Order: sequence, then structure tokens, then C-alpha cells
Amino acid sequence: MVSTYPKHVCRQVLSLDGIWDFCFLGEDVDLDTVDVAAARSWDRIAVPGAFDACPAYAGRRGTAVYRTTVRTTPGQRGRLHFHGLGMWARIVVDGEELATVSLPYSDLWFDVPSSPSEERVITVVVDNRFDRQRVPLQEQFFDFYAYGGLYRSVEWHQVPDLSLDRVFVDTLDPHAGSIRASVHLHGAVPQSVDLDVCLDGGPPQHFATTPVTADGVAVLELRVADPTPWSPACPTLHTLQVSLKDDDITERFGLRTVSVADDTILINGEALKLLGYCRHEAHAQFGPALPLQQLVHDLQLLRELGCNYVRGSHYPQDQRFLDLCDEMGFLVFEEALGWGQTVDHFRDPSFCAAQVEQARLMVHKSRNHPSVIMWGFLNEGASHTAESRPLYESLVSAIRESDSTRPVTYASNHPMDDLNFDLVDIVSVNCYPGWYAADREAVSPVEEIRPRLEAIMDSLADRGLSDRPFIVTEIGAGAIYGWRDPLEAHWSEEYQAAYLGEVCEIVCTDARIAGVALWQFCDCRTYASGRALMRPRAFNNKGTLDEYRRPKLGFGRVKSVFTG
Repeated sequence: MVSTYPKHVCRQVLSLDGIWDFCFLGEDVDLDTVDVAAARSWDRIAVPGAFDACPAYAGRRGTAVYRTTVRTTPGQRGRLHFHGLGMWARIVVDGEELATVSLPYSDLWFDVPSSPSEERVITVVVDNRFDRQRVPLQEQFFDFYAYGGLYRSVEWHQVPDLSLDRVFVDTLDPHAGSIRASVHLHGAVPQSVDLDVCLDGGPPQHFATTPVTADGVAVLELRVADPTPWSPACPTLHTLQVSLKDDDITERFGLRTVSVADDTILINGEALKLLGYCRHEAHAQFGPALPLQQLVHDLQLLRELGCNYVRGSHYPQDQRFLDLCDEMGFLVFEEALGWGQTVDHFRDPSFCAAQVEQARLMVHKSRNHPSVIMWGFLNEGASHTAESRPLYESLVSAIRESDSTRPVTYASNHPMDDLNFDLVDIVSVNCYPGWYAADREAVSPVEEIRPRLEAIMDSLADRGLSDRPFIVTEIGAGAIYGWRDPLEAHWSEEYQAAYLGEVCEIVCTDARIAGVALWQFCDCRTYASGRALMRPRAFNNKGTLDEYRRPKLGFGRVKSVFTG
């Protein structure tokens, strides 16, 4: 396992990544009565990994059981940490159920009672069937494939009665190096606590009897020596280690502020145009469980394209990827899981509650990443309806309560009649002029893209919304890798290259557009039913690279504009 931040020195953290026992039970399992102990025909499977991306179970939907053992210190409490799983799961330790969860891609923690036994047996029942009652957040109408399994890392943390959950670092002044550290405690929380603090491995500072709030938070104000602000051009990172008597945590952060002023996004007070791509965590072989080498490869390709920005579509991102973005100077739009939800969803209390819960979890896991510069939610929801307003208000409020240091936005495909843009700091619009056209034989990118963007910006100005940044969060055209056509027809690499070139030229030269995330970085699997004519191969083929990261003609066209 590649350790992500936060890290620990004295706390024992056991990686459970590796080979687990596995049993696929099939599609006819009643999840309320399934007997895990009765599972037979055990196989072996890799964690992290999506079981339905493995050759033996490719495309299968149903219930599966994962099982492993871990040797721990008898009598000591544990915490199980799942970095991401899908889609529904029951967590069992030593035969005792801890929880059931239905929060795909979310970062999940579970307290485990102590045991006199050294060996602990961990069993996870997962199910990847579409069932809105059990899994309200993910459905088959989404335009990306939903996988099942333990597709991100799993850890066992041995913790004392009082432990450190997280330390959130907020930059007060990036040039002076002043920060605020909010120390979140877990377990038997006292009214005050003694803390030792080290910045960048320097000498410890002792804070005796630091007051603790009713929410279990101790707040410290500190200063980084020789501060260098974090930016894409200079992604300088710092560490903060906080220690209790029996526990410790090391967080990594950058001295970085993000704000908006009129129609501009500011990083450390300086205007910066966002140039980049929407990117799914997807690969033809691995599904959502990308190896570290692939994450690095993807960012190297984005850097070659001249990008400074990635939109993590459309769910909380892998912490390894965000760590790399911190180190390589990429800016990230991170959003909670959502795609195309309707009025019917907004009237569903369980769906609304799950949306708010996963948004809070996303902020909790990613708040210290300087690369993450904005939070989002509900991609292409029905935000032009009055019924959407209560949930959009709740999500904006929940995110701002969790983190007031970053702008909040959401990607809308209703730019002319959206009812909720006034709630957010940045107006984000998805549009596909010249692609989803009435007459695909007559259309050309040059004729449709600029007029459509002009009409959107005029509409925003007419509604008094030009006082905040406007970014294009999706725009693009499909191309089948290897298909060249002198007529530049739809689906040809030539058409896509011309399309992307026109978009990039407009964005780079129009000061009213604060940024763009081209759709999309690479082709990714989706569903054929219901949209077969627009999704050849059961893939969304709008990638500038194909699913194996082979570049199409548009790669060179985007690179020439972004780096020119």
C-alpha cells in the first residue's frame, strides 16, 4: 500500500491491502437475511480492486463476500478505514456486524471494540446491484459505469481511548506563514488536552491544557518558518505533526488561499485561469481501482497537455491522486457523487440525507489538500426546478459549515434557466454546442461553439450573475480512436480535434471565462442501453485519449493552444 496523508509515527496502522478470500454469491441473495458463515466456493481476489472488473466476474451484478484476518494487540480498540467501496456493504468483525453503508467512493471509518483475541476476522458483504432504496446515490442512468467491491485501500488502526481523528490546517496569511490548526479528537474527549506540535520536523512546541470544545476540537494558531506559498508554479508543501500521550498524526498542507473577486478566481490573491480536463477514475482493465503508476501517468499526460486543473468527475477522489496533485501543482474541483438527478430525487428524504452526508465526508477527507480549490455536488441535476432549491441550499450550507475557506459550486446543464446559481460562489456550466446538434451533417464547431457561449454569458449578465466567476465545466466532442475521416464527420478524430481547438482558443482569449474543464481526459465505460447510438462500444468516447491512454488527434491540438 502507498501511504497517504495523514500519516502516523507511533500509532500502529496495518494495511489490509493484498489478497483476500472472496465468494460471489450471485443475484438472488436477500441482503437482509444473507448468512455470511454459509458462504462456500471461496476464491482469491486483490484489494484494492473492483470484483466486476476481474475476468472471472466481469460485468456480474450481485452479492459478494470479502474476508481476511489481521493480527492486532489484544485488548486494544481498533478503527477500520475504508478509502472507498461500492456500492452497498455490510461490515462484520469477528462475526459481529458493525454497520451497513451505501456511500460509494466515500471515505469511511468504523470503531471496532477491543477483543482478548490477537487475530481479528474482517468480513465485508458487498453488493453492486442497482437498488435505489438501498443505494440512493448511484443509479444505472448515470453516464459512467458503477463497479462493486473494495476498490480503494483498507487499513486497521490501533488506537487508545483518546485518539486524534484529523487536524485541519487553514492558511491565515500564506506570505507570513500564519495558520490555524483545528485538532479533532476522537473517543473519550476531555475538556482540555496537552499537545505537542512539530512543524516541518522542527523542534516540538508544547501546548498544555489546551481547551477542547464541546465538539471535541482544540484550536491552535501557529506560524511556519520561512514560508513559501503553495501554487501550481511552486507547489511547496509543509507538515504538521500533533501528538498526544499515546497517539500522533502528521498532516500535510500548503500555504494557499483561494477566493473569488468579481469574475476572477484568485490563488493567494493572484488571478489564475483554469485550463484542464474532467477526469474519471477509470481504466479498461482496472475499472476505478487504478494503480499508482497509472495515476502518475495520467498527471504527466495532463501536464504535457499544458493543464493546471482537473475536475474530479463525478465523485470524491482517491487520496493518492490528490496527494500527487498537491505535489505536482494541479488545481482540483472535487465534487460529491451525483449525476442527472430529477425532481423525484429531490422529494426523497433518504436521497437528500445521503447527499448531505457524503458531501460532509468528502470535505472531511480532502480539506487539507492545497490542490483542492473548490467543492461541488449534483452534476447536471434538475437545478432549473423549484423542487431542487431545498437540497441545493442544504448542500451549500453543509459544505460551508465544514469548510469556509473554498468556493462552492455545482455543474449545471441548465445555464439559461437555472434557479440556484445565486447560492454559489462560481457559476459552472456544462454545454455541448456543435456535438448534440439537430443536424450533425451540416454543423461545424466554429459555427456553434462561440455563439452558444456568448448566449450563456449574456444570459448570466442579464440575471445579475456576472459578479462571480464563470467556468465551463464540460464541453467536448466524441471520437473513435483510430477513425480518421477527410470529411471530418462526427466521431472522427479530425472533428474532435477541430472542436477542442476552437474551444481552447475561445477560453484562452476571453477574459469573461475563468476556466474550462474539457470533457473528457480519457474514454470511460458506461451503459449501452438507452443511449446506444451515442455511446458506441458502451463507452463515453469524448476522451482526448482512449481508455488505454492512447492520444487522439485532439491531444496535439489542445496542447498547442494550452502551451502556446
